[in-house]
Amino acid sequence: MIIGTGFLIVFVLLIAYVYYPNKRPFLTESDWTTHKTPWWQLYYSSKYLCPVRKPARGSELQKLFASDMSPDLNRPEMNNEKEVIIKAVGDLMCRKDLVGKGGETLWDQIGEHVFSGDLCMANMEFAVNPAWRIEKLLRYSVPESYAAPLLGDKRFGRFDCVFLANNHINDSLSAGIVSTCDFLDKMNIRFVGANRTEEESEKFPIFDCNGLKIAVLSYTFSTNGILLEPGFEHGTNLVRFNALKDDDYDPSMIYNHVAIAKKQGADIIIASNHWGVEFEYYPPERIVRRAHDLCECGIDLIIGHHPHIINMSERYRTSDNREAVILYSLGNITSWGLKFTMQKVSEVAEIRIKTGFDNDNKKVTRIGDVILMPVLHTMNKKNGVKYHQLIPVLSTVKKIRGGDKTEYLSAKDKRMLFSAHKEYNKHLIQKAFKYI
Repeated sequence: MIIGTGFLIVFVLLIAYVYYPNKRPFLTESDWTTHKTPWWQLYYSSKYLCPVRKPARGSELQKLFASDMSPDLNRPEMNNEKEVIIKAVGDLMCRKDLVGKGGETLWDQIGEHVFSGDLCMANMEFAVNPAWRIEKLLRYSVPESYAAPLLGDKRFGRFDCVFLANNHINDSLSAGIVSTCDFLDKMNIRFVGANRTEEESEKFPIFDCNGLKIAVLSYTFSTNGILLEPGFEHGTNLVRFNALKDDDYDPSMIYNHVAIAKKQGADIIIASNHWGVEFEYYPPERIVRRAHDLCECGIDLIIGHHPHIINMSERYRTSDNREAVILYSLGNITSWGLKFTMQKVSEVAEIRIKTGFDNDNKKVTRIGDVILMPVLHTMNKKNGVKYHQLIPVLSTVKKIRGGDKTEYLSAKDKRMLFSAHKEYNKHLIQKAFKYI
């Protein structure tokens, strides 16, 4: 009886903690494979059930992200101004039920928007290796047919570049890294962050978009405890962003790549950083500090992912008066095994780059408006087929309230949309950005 009562008290306290509105994050590197204690796994599970909505106590992060970081409207006008539009999404998680009819509807509602940019990018969160198929909870190595529906749609287009430096690229070891790169070469899709040779590890794509040279870099904090094989340490770009101690964080690889990009004439440098902590809306203070340092070294736009949930974003003014943008986490655009609404919500980012010349005929490049579109991944089963769709949250809720026809949505979809709409507006809207 005493044991039963004690268990009940612990259970009630756990549930109370899970849903406590002022729950704060603990200091952790948040790598499931390196934390074995029941306490940590219990804490992780609590965040999975209900996200941490506030930053750590004593930090200034809530004040920082609530501030007005809008672009400086007093900057001098440019001559012969042009605009380049970058589109970016978060984690593409593989699912076998996207193959065939189930995946044909995936991009119906947002494909025209996602693939309309001058440069369209995404994080590909799995290895493509038909010779070694793995479909576990924390390990993915899949055939080419799994990847194809995620990478584009013949009606709208496809991604120009995918980021491969993430904690799943080494899931089927060097063979998977090589086969993934070979597959993307065959698809004529550029990639960055995975390297078949040491020589490739010093290279990255530079795109020419309407006269603007854009370098794209990619790094990951972890390979989920699966070590890169001896002699193949170059397989992915590892930088321990999540390290608790600064002595364990070495960004020298990034500094080197930035220097190479500048030498090759890049006007804009983008970094895809796989970093951060799962199921928390605010990035840790050390990640923010390291992000600022990377912007100071020359990166103009950071596109973050890994936390499986949207993070706050930031416009950061560097010491040399550039306005950099840090999207700490865009979330999962497609969800694998995650069950709760906000785990199925991501952001499609539209970054508008303006370029022209000043009065001394010197080339000027600036980041203008950043437009964020929250998107919900839905799945409905009909006649034995699971149909997937990516639904824009804000505009679709507006349509429903206005009485527009939305026959493509189930009752469950509508409930999730309204829940996501409420949560997003309450916790994730910021003054520095525009929303659609």
